[in-house]
Order: sequence, then structure tokens, then C-alpha cells
Amino acid sequence: MKPSSSGETATRTVKDEALEIPFQSTSPRKRVGRTRLLRTPMAGGVVSRDTKDSNLPSMATAARNLMELADYGDLSTTMSDMHHRRAGYPFGSTVDFATDATGHPIFCLAPLAIHTRNIAADGKCSLTVKMSGWGGLANARVTIFGDVQRLPNGEYQTAANEIFKSKYHARKEAIDMEDRWGDYTYYRMNRIVDVYFVGGFGTLNWIKLDEYCSTSPDTIVTAAHGKSVIETLGELNTRFSQRLAAHMGNLLDLVVDDLWIISIDRRGMDVRVRTDGSSLIRRISFDTDVECFDDAKRAVECALTNDDLCRGEF
Repeated sequence: MKPSSSGETATRTVKDEALEIPFQSTSPRKRVGRTRLLRTPMAGGVVSRDTKDSNLPSMATAARNLMELADYGDLSTTMSDMHHRRAGYPFGSTVDFATDATGHPIFCLAPLAIHTRNIAADGKCSLTVKMSGWGGLANARVTIFGDVQRLPNGEYQTAANEIFKSKYHARKEAIDMEDRWGDYTYYRMNRIVDVYFVGGFGTLNWIKLDEYCSTSPDTIVTAAHGKSVIETLGELNTRFSQRLAAHMGNLLDLVVDDLWIISIDRRGMDVRVRTDGSSLIRRISFDTDVECFDDAKRAVECALTNDDLCRGEF
């Protein structure tokens, strides 16, 4: 098969697995403590009790969105016999990754790295991806279990390179990109065996493989609309974070020290609110689905006129 051009798919069988790589302050206002945490399927973070019935994405969509939003993941491999100690024990490392159109992770690995040598001996791995901008056990995360293999030379390495560049062109310095893709080799989790999603405390689910692979991430979190999700979030924060913080403070009569948009999907966005030393996550739902940056701008402007933006208590 000839190398694929944009919008096409390279297909080949590798070790009996179908390999497809699609392209693609001081104030009299009250200060508050931490929010209660309840189960809510989300692309990121945990929300307060009053947003538990918000118009949220399905878990499969939330997992696919999270795979697009996150910069890095924790790759777990098994120490191989080539190491003089700890053979057979799990080895965790932080790696950057991208996903193809069916959600299969693609890795850019150095040949001498321990995890790369481990994969050469045993491809069984897991990848845990966490929401950027929010830490702790309440963090949304997804773990993908599967078999990782080195991609064949030629069109498959080229296809993986294009997928990586599409994700990371707005996230890394140009010199880092040239360095990375000059010396590293691409690997792919060719066979996914399970997907485990945690949307916060109480939201724990094994996602069916066909649902995960057949579900597409929301367009707003991909580069398909002309901007990477990092560029989208950056511009939205530049335009709206201070206005949203002031609006939220006025509505709830509290001091909002800082507000930052940490994730977005077609139905809404998650914001991290800092008040009195505590960090809280709030969900802001959109009145209509958003697919591009201009849609998101209009949706946030509409939210700023909504007196129910922060209904309920923290």
C-alpha cells in the first residue's frame, strides 16, 4: 500500500493484529472551604454536588477527550531479564504520547530507555493518563491496557510522526521537536485489551472496547478545527478567566483569587477556582454544543450573562 496522504489510513497486518493509523485579597465577602466531591463522569476534575446532573459527555467520550487533552502519561512495563536486577517487577515511566483515530496510543521512544528495552522483551503494558491542571486522588484519569509494538519502518513511522506533530506542535519548542523526532522511534499499542476510567471519587468504570474505539473525541479537543486544544484553552483563559472569576465572585458573594479553564468538551468546560487557599473544580455547561474556537467564545460569552452560572453552594 502506498504511503497515506492527509485524511487517509495506512493499513497493514503486524503480528496478526490489524494495524490502522488514521491521520487526522482583602474583602468583606465570605470565604469558603473545599467542595464536597460526588460521582460525575467528566473529561476532567470533580465537580460539586449541584452539577451532578449537568449535560456531561459519556464515559467513552470523556476518556477519548482526556487522551487528547493530556500532555503526558505514565507507562508501566515489566523489567526484562536483560537488567541485572529487578527483572519481573513493574517499571513506571512518564512518556508523551498521541492517539490515532481509534484511540490507540502511539509513543515516541528512545532506543536505550529502560521502558523501550522492556517492551522489546514483553509488549504487555498499561498507560495511565491524568487530567492536566489538577492533581490528587480526585483527578480524572484513564488507564489503557494492551500490547505495544514497534511500528514498521517507512510509511508507518511517517504516519506516526505526523500524528505526533499534529498533537504537539503547539506544546513543545521547535528545537525539542526536531531533537525528539530525529533520534526516537515510534511504537503503538496495537492491541487494546481493556480501558478503565475514573471520573473522580465514586465514578469508576470499565469501558467497553468497542465503545472506546468507535467513539470519537469531541472536535473542540482535536486540531481538526484549526487550533490545538492547548491553543484553544490558552486563548479562552486570556479572554475570559478574569471576567469569569469576577462574575462567579459577584454571584456567590465570595472572593475568587484565581480561575483557570483546565478542560473543555462540546457540552461545557471545567474551571479550577482558587479561593481562600482551596482549589475547587466547577463545571460550566454550554447552552449549545461547540465544535470550534469561535463556538466556544460565543458559549462563554453567553455563560457570562447567566445568573445560574454557579448555582448552588461550594
